[in-house]
Amino acid sequence: MMEEELLKVLVNGIAYKSATPEKILVDFSSPNIAKELHVGHLRSTIIGDTTCKIFEFMGNEVLRVNHVGDWGTQFGMLTASLFDEYPDFMDKKPNLGELKLFYQKSKERFDKDEEFKKKSHENVVKLQGGDPKITEAWKYLCDISRKEFQLIYDRLDIKLQEVGESFYNPFIPSTIKFLEDKGIIKIDKGAKVIFVPKQKTPLIAQKTDGGYSYDSTDLAAIRYRFMDLKCNRLIYVTDIGQELHFKLIFEAAKMAGWHIPPKTRTDHMGFGLVLGEDGKKIKTREGKSEKFMDLLDEAADRAYKQLAERKKESSAIAALSEEELKQSAERIGMASIKYFDLKQNRISNYPFSYTKMLDPKGDTALYLLYAYARLDSILRKAGIDQAKALDLSLIHICRCRRLLTCRSRWSPYH
Repeated sequence: MMEEELLKVLVNGIAYKSATPEKILVDFSSPNIAKELHVGHLRSTIIGDTTCKIFEFMGNEVLRVNHVGDWGTQFGMLTASLFDEYPDFMDKKPNLGELKLFYQKSKERFDKDEEFKKKSHENVVKLQGGDPKITEAWKYLCDISRKEFQLIYDRLDIKLQEVGESFYNPFIPSTIKFLEDKGIIKIDKGAKVIFVPKQKTPLIAQKTDGGYSYDSTDLAAIRYRFMDLKCNRLIYVTDIGQELHFKLIFEAAKMAGWHIPPKTRTDHMGFGLVLGEDGKKIKTREGKSEKFMDLLDEAADRAYKQLAERKKESSAIAALSEEELKQSAERIGMASIKYFDLKQNRISNYPFSYTKMLDPKGDTALYLLYAYARLDSILRKAGIDQAKALDLSLIHICRCRRLLTCRSRWSPYH
């Protein structure tokens, strides 16, 4: 099989451009505002970015969407805390430091203080109603998280367009009405639900109390993406535990007439968990989920130590300044994390290991980077620049192509 594919490449060249370019939306990363990116976001972020790059390389129009959790009851709680602790917030914006700590303090109070809980619920209603004061506080909190997320995306060189849950909120009522008019929505115990054929669990379009759910937002989102953005294909990159949810959303979109296969296509790109070397979920010493940023820092630190140890063996590394050494370690660390994740079986859980990830002799990014550097050194010593080397490679491929074309003409197996 490999020989046949190689023959095709050598005879016909590499055909990677899509015959009919599509508009493809990839929904990935998707952290929650006021919470940190943790190791659970690693796979969605890396797999999603790589998927985008492949489709972009093939000539498709790709929308890189970060569906952040920027709406919901937690903002009633956070805004209530904000105005309690900083009554002059509207005139003087405070420096909250780590938003995660502010969230944790607010949550503790929410769980214990009934009066505070009531005020939090009132703030949710005000936010949904567009109250200027609460809306400004909400935007302020979102901006803090956004800056923290961007530090990670910049380190990994990942580009995303944020289109959070709040964006779809205005479209939910019209989406529900459309589904009601089509006779797709049923009333079940006071809630407006959608029963998908062959599935016991319904989608909850609107809760009994009139509120909206995760299902409501995703229904409005898929309608907008197909009907307004005119996407041909939607790809959702989340953990495999959400497979049923998206199966229901996709089927509901078919029932509504928004998703019309094969004209349009939907995919849930599920993935397994990242585990510790002990086979359990990666946790900090305090028993909490490992921070994404800490993971990146550790990879860069270990890469730096490896480079520092190799200074005695390599004159090229010894010639690097301290700043260059740190920059190289950063690049190696980020590349190693990406490659180590992508080499795994996507749908399986896998144990994360810094030692294996940074093994200079294994199937790692570090090995590939060293191999590339060695080849570059050979070309440099031979006085051949990379562009010329590429031309020589193409000449060699063309010769092989001609040879294989001739061979295919007389081969008795053709």
